[in-house]
Amino acid sequence: MAKKPVESGRKRPQIDIPLHSIELDNKNPRLAEEHQGGNQFDILKVLYDEFDLDEIAYSMAENGYFDEEPIVVIPKNLPKDFKWVKDVEALEENLKGLLLSNKNVKFVVVEGNRRISSVKLLSDKSLREKLKIRDNDFPKIKDKTVETDLKIIPAIVYKQRKDISPYLGVRHITGVLKWEAYAKARYIASRIEDELHKGKSIESSIQEVQRKVADRSDLIKQQYMAYKVFEQAKDDISFNVDAIINRFSLITVALKYPSIRDFIGVASYKEVKFNKPLVPKNKLEQLDTLFTWIFGKGKDSPPILTDSRKIQSQLSYILADKDAKEYLLQYGNLEEAYERSGGEIEFIMKKINTAKRAVANALQYAYKHKGDKEILSLLKELMAAAEELEKALSK
Repeated sequence: MAKKPVESGRKRPQIDIPLHSIELDNKNPRLAEEHQGGNQFDILKVLYDEFDLDEIAYSMAENGYFDEEPIVVIPKNLPKDFKWVKDVEALEENLKGLLLSNKNVKFVVVEGNRRISSVKLLSDKSLREKLKIRDNDFPKIKDKTVETDLKIIPAIVYKQRKDISPYLGVRHITGVLKWEAYAKARYIASRIEDELHKGKSIESSIQEVQRKVADRSDLIKQQYMAYKVFEQAKDDISFNVDAIINRFSLITVALKYPSIRDFIGVASYKEVKFNKPLVPKNKLEQLDTLFTWIFGKGKDSPPILTDSRKIQSQLSYILADKDAKEYLLQYGNLEEAYERSGGEIEFIMKKINTAKRAVANALQYAYKHKGDKEILSLLKELMAAAEELEKALSK
């Protein structure tokens, strides 16, 4: 049987790579933008601080590295005379020979950064000390065979980063191992912009990314739209994006509702034009306000939308009503603004109904407190307020 060339099929060379020859990816979509391009220690620190490496490390400390889960890498500094031949088996032999003959060649992990970070921390006490990880806070390798096993990592090798894009898209956008919302949107944006740099139109670029990640829905366009609004918040109003990254999906949720889009001047995903800023310049102040409501601005200005479901159930209705919107802008009270979202008559009706239910609920316990002067005093005040309301309505 003829051997299958690399370019004509899905099979890629798989080899074992020494841990010291593997570098973390400073273009990892899961990293916040300020960490992109960082050095190896900085990336390792971010992954340790933010991505729960302990759970992976506990498994590896006991079991070693599972060969059934190879990482995916690209070569960083192949010699100019290295031959990237078409035959997969021959290419595997070339790569193995390169690792033996050239100690300087490195491979960058494009898929598997959490696993490699865990292995590096398990294998190197000096790294743990540099990160100030106490002995009791991280698992330890107790078996010498496990320690030896972790020195060599199985890896699938791609020639260049762009060749891996379809695999990453299918795996993390539509597949079973989906990235969190920010990483997904950032990856989609970078792939679309890669296509744009080739001279394609925005629609063609989006369609190409949809094809590569096997997604026929409008998810790609909606995620790109959310990411572009995120970029404007970061670049145009200097909003602290640290508060957004872990709750990035709330941008996508908010942009679903016409009243919220109108508030910041953004068109629907079917009509949006990506050749200009999605949020007009005269609406940047409203973007800052909206993001403050949703994400907050530190301890002194916490978000008023503590429950994400209230974006739909309350905020979308508030912003559709002029009086409710003005009340929220002036006082920052979501619940009270929502009560005004049906207009003044609806507001009065809601308040009277609330009072009626409260009195009815109190009635069932009244017999226990006959003659209580404090309760009777409050009741007289309530009755007086009700009489004044009746007079005002009668006039």
